[in-house]
Amino acid sequence: METKFDLLTKPYQKDLLESLRGFISINSVFDPKTSDKENPFGVGVSKALQYIEELAKKDNFEVYNHSNMVVEILCGKGKKNITILAHADVVPAGSGWERDPFTMFEKDGVVYGRGVSDDKGPLMSSYYALKALRDNNLLGDYTVRFLVGGNEETGSRGMFHYFYELNKDQPDLGFSPDADFPLIFAEKGMLGFRVKKEIKINNIYSIKGGVATNCVIEKCDVEMEKDENFINYLKENNVKFEHQYKDNKLLISFIGKSAHGSVPQYGINAAMIAVKNIGEFYNIEDFKKLIELFSDLYGRGINAYSFSKDMGENSLNVGIFKYENNALEMIVDFRIVDTANPEELKNNIKDKIAPFNAEFGYGVPVLYYPKDSVLVSTLLKSYQEETGDYKTPILAIGGGTYAKVAKNIVAFGMEFPGWNSNMHSPGEMIKISSLNKGMAIYANAILALGEKLNEN
Repeated sequence: METKFDLLTKPYQKDLLESLRGFISINSVFDPKTSDKENPFGVGVSKALQYIEELAKKDNFEVYNHSNMVVEILCGKGKKNITILAHADVVPAGSGWERDPFTMFEKDGVVYGRGVSDDKGPLMSSYYALKALRDNNLLGDYTVRFLVGGNEETGSRGMFHYFYELNKDQPDLGFSPDADFPLIFAEKGMLGFRVKKEIKINNIYSIKGGVATNCVIEKCDVEMEKDENFINYLKENNVKFEHQYKDNKLLISFIGKSAHGSVPQYGINAAMIAVKNIGEFYNIEDFKKLIELFSDLYGRGINAYSFSKDMGENSLNVGIFKYENNALEMIVDFRIVDTANPEELKNNIKDKIAPFNAEFGYGVPVLYYPKDSVLVSTLLKSYQEETGDYKTPILAIGGGTYAKVAKNIVAFGMEFPGWNSNMHSPGEMIKISSLNKGMAIYANAILALGEKLNEN
């Protein structure tokens, strides 16, 4: 049975799909080559932000573009605010797509393209939910802020700029449509670190794998001296690879399987496959040591395992691997649960991986909202009312969202239970029916949060 919010948002379904089509056509992967003062995250990301800016202006919203870092869309003049945080950037497309990943296409009620589920599709569902409420004069005496950031996938600098450099007001209540339904009440913390060591391998010229730290490496390229015995070894051991000869060199591409870096167990790390086989065949002790340290995806190998009843286990992803000019470097995306002590883990890792060096960079604390909090209970009720799903539990995840950037925010959809969108992988997809139902859920949620603001 259609809910009143299904009926409210139904007239916007066609516009949502067409707006998403144009949005997907913009390659908004962070691009350091075109990054400058006017385009801090690269020209592609700026174009995507400007696309949203122009859409909102056309729809007569109050709109501000903050230095191509964040686009701010405002509705209402109340002192209290509901804030929605979404992002316009996407992870690199990678390989393995059947069609152009930046041309959205539809098949059997499903649309495909990089960003349709993370986060351009959910962004559009939220946007049109707000538009439907505004057009029908349903919003109360509060301000709704719709914030679109430019680099959620590479550090959330845009939102930090908005809240902590421009000193904009923190949310009173809100959500980020950038994860799973019913909602995320807890997110693992993050410890990012580099592993370095000078290593000389006579017959290996270079090893390169990875496009982003928060993706499992799906392809790792090795340039080395010709060695038919090594090729035969790989074949005998059923290793998935491709190879060719060029300029008297052997070029090998080890093939893995991409997955989001927060769930590395769902992928196959091509760099670790390369390291394992090269280490074993050529008896390279440093490579054998790396496999010993980093094969366990929950941190046991580096003496950094933790378990939580609510959040599960720590997780480990080698997101970038590079060996060149006798220097090895890996970037590890390590995610930790609420029972872990970050400083203790850092010391354990440094001691355990020696003689490799660990250089710690970014650190993000654990996010946790009580299940009975106003924010969590209100959003859960909106989801349940629109879907009739009262059984699926709320979630704790390994991924990091904009909820960590600001106060009073949790990740709320838009991946529905039982659906795999191939997020961060080839063939990313979302059901058109999910985009439409998402609109109804978000419209319900915005009004429900508004009622809570009016109570206080």
